[in-house]
Amino acid sequence: MKRPTAAQLRAFNEVAATGSFSRAARSLGLSQPAITAQIKALEEGFAVRLFDRTASGSELTALGHRLFQRTAEQRDV
Repeated sequence: MKRPTAAQLRAFNEVAATGSFSRAARSLGLSQPAITAQIKALEEGFAVRLFDRTASGSELTALGHRLFQRTAEQRDV
């Protein structure tokens, strides 16, 4: 079973927390395309959709919410 990379999870968590790929990029000191590439690799690698992209930002899908709950718990430990 493959595992997401630390960079993918950092990008995912920041987009989930901020609701924006651009804000996540600024927060992590990366470019927006770099964040997009990490999320795309994560979604394609597991054949899932974690975010619904909207004109005003990004919203977590139901699966994205579950992943964020798990990864946020691990960050707090």
